[in-house]
Amino acid sequence: MILRIVSEYLTTKEVAAYLRLNEKKVYALVAEGRLPAARISGKWLFPRRMIDAWVEANAVYPASGLMGALLDKMLIIQGSDDFLLAQAVDAFQAQSGIPVPMATIGSMAGLEALDAGLAHLAGCHVDNAQVEQTVRLSEGCYLVSLFERQQGLVLDRKRHPNLEGLADVVATGSTWADRQPQSGTYRLAGRLFAEAGQDTAGLSRSGPYGSHLELALAIRQGQAACGLGIQVAASQCGLDFIGLHTERYKLAVPVAFSAHATVARFMAFVFTHLRTGPRVPGYGLEPLGLLEVVGAPESPPRPQRKISPPDWAPSPPAGDRS
Repeated sequence: MILRIVSEYLTTKEVAAYLRLNEKKVYALVAEGRLPAARISGKWLFPRRMIDAWVEANAVYPASGLMGALLDKMLIIQGSDDFLLAQAVDAFQAQSGIPVPMATIGSMAGLEALDAGLAHLAGCHVDNAQVEQTVRLSEGCYLVSLFERQQGLVLDRKRHPNLEGLADVVATGSTWADRQPQSGTYRLAGRLFAEAGQDTAGLSRSGPYGSHLELALAIRQGQAACGLGIQVAASQCGLDFIGLHTERYKLAVPVAFSAHATVARFMAFVFTHLRTGPRVPGYGLEPLGLLEVVGAPESPPRPQRKISPPDWAPSPPAGDRS
């Protein structure tokens, strides 16, 4: 058996072949101090590991940056916690083999991560103005509606029979379960209390809780009397639910990523999965595929339009020259 020993040091001829350059170009790069090399007894030697590091350091990523390059390997989603989206992500990973790391850090934190280049997609249920104020990407952002869902009081009626609404929470001095401040649900709760004319300054609070299920479990365990959450979380924990608000859940998709094969494959899969999957209490699919554009430069306001699942082919917004 013949063993081939690969040297850790390359000669000029070997490094030229390794980099697919001619030897004259290699000498020029050395003379310019751009290519790592050592002169030993009149000969140039090139440490292989340093050549590899030099190539990596000089790699040019696509216009969408490092996150765009990562799309060839994975899809990163940050933002709002949701039961249906999590199910779709699990099914997509199992079917495609593509990793989809998810961080349920709240709508606003997810949008901030998208703006900072730390996510490919962001789940949110805040209004478009908040999205546009937070995500300031040069090419703009698509907002794709997935479904509408109900939020309401999650509680145990046997223990708290007098709770019928937000006014009762304040009047009875009940302990309120909070979501994290960067979540859309936390913001919604503040808005609903204000619309009900309730002063929450003296409200007893528990939490914050990082997901709808965590909040429901805390109520189940008696850490709080009630809180704002989605119906499916109440059902999973054997709790009662009083609907207060219907909202649309959307995925924010940067225009720069929208045409990538991984994003297209994921979006088409989610559309189909939602259409064909079992119905879940508290959800409606009427807005599925509704597309809006926010933050695109020099773009006139665009009406909402529907993408027919399982297609994913949004046209570039006006002003996009890519």
